[in-house]
Amino acid sequence: MEGIEDRKTKPQCGLILENREGKILLQLRDAKPWIPYPDRYGTFGGQIEEGETALQAITREIKEELDYNLVDPEYMGNYPFHGYDIHMFRKADPSIVIEDLVVREGQRGEFLSLEGIREVDCAFNCREIAEDYFQRYKS
Repeated sequence: MEGIEDRKTKPQCGLILENREGKILLQLRDAKPWIPYPDRYGTFGGQIEEGETALQAITREIKEELDYNLVDPEYMGNYPFHGYDIHMFRKADPSIVIEDLVVREGQRGEFLSLEGIREVDCAFNCREIAEDYFQRYKS
């Protein structure tokens, strides 16, 4: 469905969660045809609600989507996309494993290397964000 991603108008937030292997967690989005970028990979996160800061929003979203208590994430920056802002955060957690997460949104979560991310279909500007992450923090 072309142009469906343009429906978002409110600021969004997302998280890059890195495990001990240096891979980052991405969400395989639901295969529902009415959502933007169905069946593609993106970061966990979501809309920043009225009155919330980006930090409050990402903490809430990650608890809702993964049942993960996000503590002290680092702000990576704003990655504008199709007229709205995506505020990205990062967190390295060497103890995190996929079995400890309860994925409540999307088909599943998966830890991927940069090479793995380059081989899958990505949603929104997820590939650009991942490329920036690996360049800034892993090179």
